[in-house]
Amino acid sequence: MSQPASMHYQKPFFYVLTQVLGLSLLMGWLAYTVQHSPLDLGLTRYFYDASGHGFPWRHQPFVYAMGKFVVWLVPIGGALFCGAAAALSYRIKALAPARSVLWALFAVFCLVPLLAGGLKHYTALPRPFALAMFGGYVQLPPGFWAAAGEPGGGALPSVHAATGFSVLALYFAGWALGSRRMRWLGLAGGLALGGLFGGLRIMQGAHFLSQVMWSLAFVWCVCSVLFYPLIVTSHRGAPDGVHGHRLDDIWRHLSIVQVRRRNTLTVYGVLLVCLLPFLSSTWPAESWMHQGVEWTGLGLILLAIAGRCWCILYLGGHKGAELIDQGPYSISRNPLYLFSMLAVAGIGAQSGSLLLGPILTLFVYAVFNNVIAEEERLLSKAFGQGYADYCARVPRFGPRLSGWKSQEQVLISVSGLGRTIRDAVPYLLALPLFELIEWGQGTGWFPVLIRLP
Repeated sequence: MSQPASMHYQKPFFYVLTQVLGLSLLMGWLAYTVQHSPLDLGLTRYFYDASGHGFPWRHQPFVYAMGKFVVWLVPIGGALFCGAAAALSYRIKALAPARSVLWALFAVFCLVPLLAGGLKHYTALPRPFALAMFGGYVQLPPGFWAAAGEPGGGALPSVHAATGFSVLALYFAGWALGSRRMRWLGLAGGLALGGLFGGLRIMQGAHFLSQVMWSLAFVWCVCSVLFYPLIVTSHRGAPDGVHGHRLDDIWRHLSIVQVRRRNTLTVYGVLLVCLLPFLSSTWPAESWMHQGVEWTGLGLILLAIAGRCWCILYLGGHKGAELIDQGPYSISRNPLYLFSMLAVAGIGAQSGSLLLGPILTLFVYAVFNNVIAEEERLLSKAFGQGYADYCARVPRFGPRLSGWKSQEQVLISVSGLGRTIRDAVPYLLALPLFELIEWGQGTGWFPVLIRLP
């Protein structure tokens, strides 16, 4: 049975300090310690046959089949199951409360092997069987990252171990849903599968123990970031009743929800700024594709700024006083959020990558979707059947252009319009920011660890 939302609400910065940074860094420190201790080479030597100059388990049929085929059942099966369940949640009401969690699980099972597979080409530590001391042809590298122009070791993080550890996503899913049983089963299952797959690769001489441990730190960081909006925006129950001062309580609670949203997006923004210097587009900065994506992104940003100002013309003078169903609110229930997602897509496009914008938009959508669900409960309490009828004819995002309607005159809040322009214009800072990042990457200040198409 699910726990009350108040039991699993987490303050954003506490969650980031403990889960995203604290535990990820702790696991990374343990991996680093093992990597520079006798344990790493000692365990590998245990499975190495010096007389045969190889690892006997490397081609053992059962172990080979596990590493070649069975391991991929976890991410592929998990992605297919969660993706199908998330899609069905739009038709099956019983699945609707878990929709965001299902999409987050789908993202984990898809992204973990892809990101791990890309990252291992930028780290230097090779597979044990490739080292000269174990019958290979390369020497143990002194550094962690592959130097510019040199090939990566292709072994850190371990993709096989990472696919097993990806089941840890169930720990965070249980946290978001308030299910204690799912949390601890996910924790135990993820550690067990990751340890099993990683252990088999150690026996084959394909990975060191430290590489498996680095994979655990990597997966924990990915899961904690992906589930961040679903856990930190978990909310206490909305106030009941709309009579007298209780209506004021509803608007007060709604303002708290909005503060949580802003805090969540602020944390995401800080994490993104820390990550962006190490990401780059696969297309050169001078190519027509790179330039075209950037100009398209600029168009989306300008459209988003104009769209948010358009929305505030209808909303500013009435917010909190009546249900707004005119202008942009006649074709979409959340046009402000819709234009914000366009802005995020445009910001991501300034990298020259077609993929980064949609990825960032999915993160922001996860935050908005969770917040909107709470807003809808509050607005339903405030406006009753009128809001239910509004939801029935206007889509959550849309837009449904056939539903357009607008009065001839609107009451404009000049201060509200000014705040909207003030909050939206900083979107344009993405242009010099990405130009600065490109300059830093070109001069060697920032090593490019991941290239996105």
